[in-house]
Amino acid sequence: MKRIGILCVGNDSPGINAAIRSAVVKSLDLNIEIIGIKDGFNGLLNDELDVLLRPNVSNILHQGGTILGTSLFIPEGEKLKKVKEKFEQYGLTSLILLGGRLAAKAALNLMKENIPSIIIPATIDNDLSFTDFSIGFFTAVEQVKKALDILHSTAEAHHRVMIVETMGKPSGWIATIGGLAGGADYIITSVENFDLKKVIEIIKKRYEGKKRFSLIVVESGVPIPENIKEECGCTTTNNSAEIIGKYIEKNLKDELGIEWRYTNLGYLQRGGSPTAMDRIIATQMAAHSIEMVKSGKNYHAVGVKGFSITEIPYSETIINYRPVDYYLKELTKLFY
Repeated sequence: MKRIGILCVGNDSPGINAAIRSAVVKSLDLNIEIIGIKDGFNGLLNDELDVLLRPNVSNILHQGGTILGTSLFIPEGEKLKKVKEKFEQYGLTSLILLGGRLAAKAALNLMKENIPSIIIPATIDNDLSFTDFSIGFFTAVEQVKKALDILHSTAEAHHRVMIVETMGKPSGWIATIGGLAGGADYIITSVENFDLKKVIEIIKKRYEGKKRFSLIVVESGVPIPENIKEECGCTTTNNSAEIIGKYIEKNLKDELGIEWRYTNLGYLQRGGSPTAMDRIIATQMAAHSIEMVKSGKNYHAVGVKGFSITEIPYSETIINYRPVDYYLKELTKLFY
């Protein structure tokens, strides 16, 4: 009998539980034993493993987070050799890694020690080069859209500029798609150089017309030119979104009386019940990964192209960033 170990590597994302559930159900259907490894590779090293059966994954489809826990730890050197020892000790035939770029790095390390594995992409950033979509992205975008819908009314009531900070650096996917869906008036990401003077012009034009408010989406950690920081009197303690807000206020408050407010969505983008799409792609990819193990295929990353499942052999390219699609980024400019 084949025995698979399943674990999470890196940050959590909504839909991981749906993938775990699918992997367990498919494994049992194919007469494969599946072992849940708690808290990433730490759980394997600390002997925190349990056989997973249907009762263990009942009623978790809708739950955010991960029932297995996760860790940012990636084994290297002596720790990697210890992982191999544990892999052999427990009679595992393959590992399934749920995660983003950290999981991809871990998979490449495992391959060097001839430890078979398969990656299922799970990251809200949606920045993996080998798949169109990753588990958790759709839920994160939905949270950004909901936040913009809510902030729209208070921004309009007080005639304010709302700065909304998202995760996703440096790929730009969450800010771009969430901003488009939520009707943002301007979207700033790390994908391209942005012009704050243009932002000022757009806001000013809106205030001089009937739209006396603006919603600006800013990807966390976008680089700000030094001259802008100096002009606003900002230091390293100020994050990018705050600097942009101060710049807007400095240039428009005296002329138009514009005030700004700042909202960092932070971990709200990671939490909550996964959307339908995240549940579907998680279920598809996890079931397919079990079929791959059954057929003896390892050292591959599972992905999706549209609704089709893909298999990508491991190479150094699986850790590459994938920036937001150029057309989607250009589409945002139609609404400026």
